[in-house]
Amino acid sequence: MKLSLLFFAVGLILVLLQTTLLHLLPLGPIVPDFVLVLLVYWGLYHPTVGAVVASFLLGYSVDVVSSPILGLNAFAMSMVFLAVHLSSRSIWLHDPMASAIVVLLASLVKGAALALLSAVFLTVESFWISASLYIIIEALIAAALAPFVFPLLRRGQSYVERFRVTA
Repeated sequence: MKLSLLFFAVGLILVLLQTTLLHLLPLGPIVPDFVLVLLVYWGLYHPTVGAVVASFLLGYSVDVVSSPILGLNAFAMSMVFLAVHLSSRSIWLHDPMASAIVVLLASLVKGAALALLSAVFLTVESFWISASLYIIIEALIAAALAPFVFPLLRRGQSYVERFRVTA
């Protein structure tokens, strides 16, 4: 329970960073998706009911802050968590490169879900060309960040577990 609350609090901070300060980076419209990396870690190592609800709430938080259509990111983040959780049942990952590949694939799942729903609700000319390029670049950035973020999350998890043992 404490670990889920810690990850959710970290997720809310990452939502704020992702929707405000990270837009100042010179990457144009592409913003590193730290929330996605957090959800992949959570889905791989601590898949609980609270994590499922938190993945939806974090996605909805991104929608509330930065999306013109509510529910797109909530759906995409829920799909990411589901895909990661189902894959984690058959894959055991402790290698940073393997976790980066899972983050890459999860980011592609998120991008595909967002593109599909956007194509259904929005009619934009040449949408698929720009969307596919954006999805691939964002997935590569998220995969590059995963080997650095996962150890930080493990460290936070060990602090919570150490506190739980002593308390």
